Amino acid sequence: MIPPLSLITVSGMPDLANSRIRLRMLRYFQVLADELHFGRAATRLNISQPPLSMQIKELEEILDVALFERSSRKVALTRAGKVLKAEVDRILSATEQSLNYVRQIGRSEQHNINIGVIGSALWGPLLTRMKAFGDASPGISWTLRELGQQEQTEALLARTIDIAINRNVIPHLSPRLRCQLIAHESVWVAVHESDPLCQRQAVSLHDLTSRPFISLSFAHSDFARQVYDSCLAQGISPPIAHQVYEPQTALALVSVGSGVALLPESCALIHWPGVRFIRPLETVPADLYALWYDEPLPDHLARFLQALRG
Repeated sequence: MIPPLSLITVSGMPDLANSRIRLRMLRYFQVLADELHFGRAATRLNISQPPLSMQIKELEEILDVALFERSSRKVALTRAGKVLKAEVDRILSATEQSLNYVRQIGRSEQHNINIGVIGSALWGPLLTRMKAFGDASPGISWTLRELGQQEQTEALLARTIDIAINRNVIPHLSPRLRCQLIAHESVWVAVHESDPLCQRQAVSLHDLTSRPFISLSFAHSDFARQVYDSCLAQGISPPIAHQVYEPQTALALVSVGSGVALLPESCALIHWPGVRFIRPLETVPADLYALWYDEPLPDHLARFLQALRG
């Protein structure tokens, strides 16, 4: 087994050979270990192949171990290379998280709030509350990044955003994150304006089983899966005709009669031609939550969260 990169000699001083290893060298190794092809790895790193080969050769010389088996047909990791790959993934991930944490501290000191948000959250009162907070808090700015649910979790854990705004998050919340409810909302039914259901004030989800469903992508949205599971729990198995990433795409399909969609009620604030929203008799939640990393919050972030609750 190769020695860990933090090897300490008997004298207590760091191993001088290991001190020659730089993060760039480890990054080059990581990419080559991912690609197992010098050409593709060099392209990813935006360098030519010779400096990549030189860095890998130097790393092998420093560690005094072969990390790759090379032949005219393939490049493969040795056993030592596989061990180093796992260690390097851990080291570089921890390094990136630490650096992002420092950046986050810098943003806090500058009173800038970096927010990850799903697009549909902005159609309700949320933006009005955020603007009111900004107007009442000179010197505090905020920026938005539209991120999917999984992307938000990754960004919070990597400390690249301060706050995330999402729907129905509790069942899938990471133990390192905290959340608070900021707005109650339910799912409504979007149908084409020519649909006979438009004559009703409310409909049962059971009335929709003969119509094709347009759903948000399960792979992109935990909320979409929760809506579908709510239907199954009530004995309804929606025939999904399309899965899309954005509510606007779902509304576009509804507007040409391609099916019905179950979307947060705030989507009804968008006056999409040819689309009508109807309240369902059954309640399917689409509540909005704010999420943040589980640690004491600076005062301005705590006040911002309070403002989001309205």
